[in-house]
Amino acid sequence: MGREDDGAVRFLLIQKERSNKIACMTTYKQSELKLTERILATEGRHRFWQKAAFKQGLTGWFFAAPILLYFAVFVFGPIIASITLVFFDWNGFGDLSSAQFVGLANLKELAVDPRFLGAYRNTLIYTAVVVSSNIVLGLALALAVNKVVQGAGFVRAVYFFPVILPLTAMSLLWGLLYQPAYGLYNQILGMVGLPPVLWLHSTQTALLSICLMIVWKELGWYMVIFLAGIKAIPEEYYEAARIDGAGAWQQFRGVTLPLLRPTLLFVIVVSAINSLQVFSPIHMMTKGDPVNATNTVVYWMYRTAFYHLRFGYGTSMAAALFIAILIFTLVQFRFFREGGVTSY
Repeated sequence: MGREDDGAVRFLLIQKERSNKIACMTTYKQSELKLTERILATEGRHRFWQKAAFKQGLTGWFFAAPILLYFAVFVFGPIIASITLVFFDWNGFGDLSSAQFVGLANLKELAVDPRFLGAYRNTLIYTAVVVSSNIVLGLALALAVNKVVQGAGFVRAVYFFPVILPLTAMSLLWGLLYQPAYGLYNQILGMVGLPPVLWLHSTQTALLSICLMIVWKELGWYMVIFLAGIKAIPEEYYEAARIDGAGAWQQFRGVTLPLLRPTLLFVIVVSAINSLQVFSPIHMMTKGDPVNATNTVVYWMYRTAFYHLRFGYGTSMAAALFIAILIFTLVQFRFFREGGVTSY
């Protein structure tokens, strides 16, 4: 009986100890919960500008304020003003209260305006010639320069040099080279017994002559872009292709070209956007002549707004050009979305 009593006493003591521990834990959790509620209640009574998170965020907004102000005033503000001006007829003088609301009249006029449609056609022809030339010649030049071992840096610098020259100065210089009577190009043609060419004075050659100057100036830039893309292709792919018996053309078609799709996308989009917005060479070399053969959208928009004082109609041309650039860019992103090595 003594042993049974001792066991019962020990059991009761253990149970009591467990009960005390549970009670202590419960009391501790209740105290911790009350303390948390008190802290939250204290923080809730603080003003939002007294919180550390708000102060940190305020510091970030303070440093970002200058660039945000710049975008608001010089980017988003003009965009909103341009969109609004599409629906008004305004001569550019006086306050905007003098502008007359015309609704969609400006956009309807664009669809039947022969000068604008002609400028749009010239812009598309110019873009097609310049972009295709930049792609074909730039890629061919990059492939050739990539094979150069000795003096590769010098060769790249020579081809890139025209890129850093001012476009306005080059337009004036090429205008002199294209002169019918004393221009260098006609002098060379005369030396080989060929008749002179009216480079900038003929409706058949004026636009192509400007394209030639632009391709000469931009070719080095796109060569460098293509060369960077080629250098990024692992040499192991070419080694595997050669082991499989692929020739130079098969390596280009199955390895180089597919892996250059991101580079091609960049070149096409950037070159097309620059070409669709061409202005300086047109203004400096031909001013849209002869007989509007070199008139482009941006140049005609400039003349419409600042010569004919039709800012609303000129802004409508800018809106049409923006839509064309946006559609073209989205199509290119869709087409060049994927890339990789293909079978050869």
